[in-house]
Amino acid sequence: MEGSKITVMVIGTEPVCPRCDLVARLVQEIARESNVQVDLRHFAFDSVDAQALGRRLGRNVGTAKHVAKAAAIPVDWEAVHRLIDRRKEVLGPDARPADTWAPELDRMLEPCRQAAESVGYLMTPVLVVNGVVTHHGSVPTREEIRSWILE
Repeated sequence: MEGSKITVMVIGTEPVCPRCDLVARLVQEIARESNVQVDLRHFAFDSVDAQALGRRLGRNVGTAKHVAKAAAIPVDWEAVHRLIDRRKEVLGPDARPADTWAPELDRMLEPCRQAAESVGYLMTPVLVVNGVVTHHGSVPTREEIRSWILE
């Protein structure tokens, strides 16, 4: 795809959360490594563009909290925030949100990701490549993102 411009949307939260920021960072790194031009855009889940995408697909666009509420999934939100806060303390005040992500964060929110489609949600982070939703609900692997960008 060298020479082609890829449009990538990361739909997440505003301010950006660790998971959404990490997805955007991975897209940028892969584009740079692969010498691919990427028009990367970040949209909040409640933005006009994100909601239009959801309507087009017959889904709501929301966060793990929205999915947990819709699916009646008990989540210890205080534990989720403690995990992020602990990482912020270790990394210092200049850490960007992506730096505070840990695989444990996705594991804690996995029940929401699994339930998202059954309750009609695209769950953040949502990754859209050239208009196609390629992933939602967790941080995909670097290899997955690479394959979606380079297809």
